[in-house]
Amino acid sequence: MSHLRRAMLAVLIVAAVILGSAACGSSTTTSDPIATAGVLRVGTEGVYSPFSYHDPATGQLVGYDVDVAKAVGDKLGVKVEFVETPWDSMFAALEANRFDVVANQVTINPERQAKYDLSQPYTVGEGVIVTRANDDSITTLADVKGKTAAENATSNWSDVARKAGANVEAVEGFTQAITLLNQGRVDVVINDSIAVYAYLAETGDKSVKISGTVGEKSEQGFAARKDSGTLPELNKALGELRADGTLAKISQKYLKADATGAPPSTPIRTAGVLRVGTEGTYSPFSYHDPTTGELTGYDVDVAKAIGENLGVPVQFVETPWDSIFAALEANRFDIVANEVTISPERQAKYDLSQPYSVGEGVIVTRANDDSITSLADLKGKTTAQSTTSNWAQVARDAGANVESVEGFAQAITLLNQGRIDATVNDSIAVYAYLAETGDKTVKIAAKTDERSEQALAARKDSGYLPELNGAIDALRASGKLAEISQKYLKADATGAPQGGTPQASGGGQNAPPVRSAWQLILDNLWPLAKAAITATIPLTIISFVVGLVIALAVALARLSPNVILAGVARFYISVIRGTPLLVQLFIVFYALPQLGVKIDPFPAAVIAFSLNVGGYAAEIIRSAILSIPKGQWEAAETIGFNYVGALRRIILPQAARVAVPPLSNTLISLVKDTSLASTILVTELLRQAQIVAAPTFEFFALYGTAAAYYWVICLVLSFGQGRLEHRLERYVAR
Repeated sequence: MSHLRRAMLAVLIVAAVILGSAACGSSTTTSDPIATAGVLRVGTEGVYSPFSYHDPATGQLVGYDVDVAKAVGDKLGVKVEFVETPWDSMFAALEANRFDVVANQVTINPERQAKYDLSQPYTVGEGVIVTRANDDSITTLADVKGKTAAENATSNWSDVARKAGANVEAVEGFTQAITLLNQGRVDVVINDSIAVYAYLAETGDKSVKISGTVGEKSEQGFAARKDSGTLPELNKALGELRADGTLAKISQKYLKADATGAPPSTPIRTAGVLRVGTEGTYSPFSYHDPTTGELTGYDVDVAKAIGENLGVPVQFVETPWDSIFAALEANRFDIVANEVTISPERQAKYDLSQPYSVGEGVIVTRANDDSITSLADLKGKTTAQSTTSNWAQVARDAGANVESVEGFAQAITLLNQGRIDATVNDSIAVYAYLAETGDKTVKIAAKTDERSEQALAARKDSGYLPELNGAIDALRASGKLAEISQKYLKADATGAPQGGTPQASGGGQNAPPVRSAWQLILDNLWPLAKAAITATIPLTIISFVVGLVIALAVALARLSPNVILAGVARFYISVIRGTPLLVQLFIVFYALPQLGVKIDPFPAAVIAFSLNVGGYAAEIIRSAILSIPKGQWEAAETIGFNYVGALRRIILPQAARVAVPPLSNTLISLVKDTSLASTILVTELLRQAQIVAAPTFEFFALYGTAAAYYWVICLVLSFGQGRLEHRLERYVAR
């Protein structure tokens, strides 16, 4: 019995020792397995630049993931050993305990989280679609269907492409995929934005482009075997590296950006301001409130809301629609917010955001006109369209004769006047117009069966789209976008078109009081006068004075015996008189910025008008000088005057009397020509009249008032001309 007790006691002691040892061992493994091992074995590809590759100069293994793994080892106080492994067998080698963790841009997803221990992310990006630069057939994930994509077989992007309907060709890495894309063997590559941006920055490859995004956020972390116990150490080290800036420093070194999960470097936030080009005469999207005179409208409020979301002020630059894209290219502003319809042509030339309003094309005719009931009926008819709008092309393709107008308001006016037969436009604009005005003289006669999506437009490769799209998403999610739409469009036009016709909402709201034409004129007498005083008149005076100086110099050069000087003057006059003033304005304002010379609107107008006056007035002054008898020159020489003295004291005073009438005509013409400055963003008299007339459709009243102001200015100048001529005639013998 005693022997049995001893045996049982021995068994219990041995069991206790074994369990205690197991417990101790388990405790050691669970707490700090990496520190206990004294080494961190890392699996990585070694052929995935700039994340894991061999330096061409030294042959050493380097890259973003490699340096992050080394930094983690330093934080944990252990040695790091790298095991280079092809991506396709990376996880099999991890399972076989060839190494402890994978550092090779492992994307975090639910499937991997279920099978492996994944650390906190050390890079954050989004999925992007890469195509050849000349391929515009793929702009969304839906366009990948039926195309051939090159992807790593075990990457999450392979699944994304496959689910989108693409035929996936397996490759070993991103470099191979890009090579196949450039060779035309595949149509598309889907990958993480970080890898793509790093590749483009490193190589400067212009043969490929990012044509779209897949709408998926991408986070990369370390991968270890399930229940390895390494996550606390890895996450602690990554947290410290992020806090002390080491992680961001490594990211900047290899990826040329902070891709560590901190807010990305953003051009709009960095600039501290968002400059927005908009029409200001396109009610209800962009117009001036008749009561307050403030710029308002659906697109205006959307732009303001985006600015608030991004934390930057918004500056609006009012620009006529027909020159709005030229002004965008000339860097007069950052984006266009003016119901820019998304089309393949525009997508090829500009960065277009996701849509913030969606509608369909409709044909508007007079209420008593039943001759147009479909798009085909436009053949041979006359329509009014904005020249650069997509609806102009729709009407033209249908066989219509298209008359160019500045906007929808003008088109409706021409339609009501019977000068055109129809206008094609977006249903959103038409429904808003009908709800706002209650106009019964026009009707929607047909639909064009074309979906219309409107977006913000920026210069190509501006880098603004991530911020803009993120802000639009936030506004849509919060309901702010729908709220703005209801305010101005009387319907939620922010998503897919609603079934049926959008109905006016908020029937209990009081409509703003309608002002008579006379009241409108009275209310705007001062705004129009102010525009004349602050813009039209100063522009006229400055341009005329500078132009006279130029004209005198050119006229004297024309009279010079120096053949070269006379030839240059003759060429200048020929160019100025042989080209339209509007073209000269556009060259100074829109073309010169492409040569690096950017001039603000008012100085640009002064330059163009001064050069124009100089060309015409030069011939007037030259002919006036030639009209002075030769004997006057001889008399001046006799009394000792040199050439300059004779000009100043004898010739020019007499020539002035001859030149005053034609120069006065030039000045009066210049007053009226200043109205062209409205095309280059100068808010002068005509532009102010357009701004006021747009939301009210009272064109006759406002344009008539503007014409009256021009007439008054010209009357004053004519009176001044008469007084000056009378003064100069005082000492002339009759």
